[in-house]
Amino acid sequence: MRVQRLEPDVHLAIGDAYDSNSTILVSGSEAILIEAMASKKDAEDLKKYVETDLKDRVRYIICTHYFSDHLAGLKFFPESQIITHKNYRHTFDQERYRSEEEKSFFAEPTILISDELSIRWGRFRLNLFYNPGHTMSTVNVDIPQANLIHVGDTVVGNMVYISYSTPALFFPALEQIKRRNRKTLISSHLAARSTDAVDHALYYLRTLQRKAKELDYQEETFSKLELQECLPEGVKGTPFETIFHKRNLKIMAEQRFEDLPDEAIL
Repeated sequence: MRVQRLEPDVHLAIGDAYDSNSTILVSGSEAILIEAMASKKDAEDLKKYVETDLKDRVRYIICTHYFSDHLAGLKFFPESQIITHKNYRHTFDQERYRSEEEKSFFAEPTILISDELSIRWGRFRLNLFYNPGHTMSTVNVDIPQANLIHVGDTVVGNMVYISYSTPALFFPALEQIKRRNRKTLISSHLAARSTDAVDHALYYLRTLQRKAKELDYQEETFSKLELQECLPEGVKGTPFETIFHKRNLKIMAEQRFEDLPDEAIL
């Protein structure tokens, strides 16, 4: 596990499994976590870092959605309250790529939200808002005092992962993130980065939609569409993103999503 310290009271712990992370917001001797890692080993390292290195007690864990690669640490902090969206079970039961270890991560949440929730935490105001794009339970977290927004998996690297959703849902989800106008973006994987990643994801989605229409989902051409062909000039795709890009091509070919309104693809 590696740690990116964004501010004295804002830490980002990044695990070895899938680069899944946990954002740690400290207030006094207590902490809120956003996400809870993707493996038991990473969860153990997270617990040690928070309780031994920072000497804090975890009071709340916010899960942006209930896929297993965000849940590994839930049982490591038994006194904490788990906050997530009321559709959490729909998301958990939809998951198609789950190891035997990951099946054991499930823990019932204790606080369910519907549309939004605001939490005062030390100097921070955490504004949780429902933003379905990646899943039907996705919650994003806007933190104005840190000039950052946590988007869960609404953005993956510089792209989107539509395997559990539709392209049409991602456009308003990404625009809602842009309207918050924050400087720093944290997603549930990788390090913190600029919110330029939202524009990159919109470019990817528009290009993927256009290519699907041009190629009419023909297997010999559409299935071989490279990730780099769908990213803006100067933005380099990663092996991590390539995995999800290939899954996007597969689900789009299977579903053959109807064309979006013109304003969504221009």
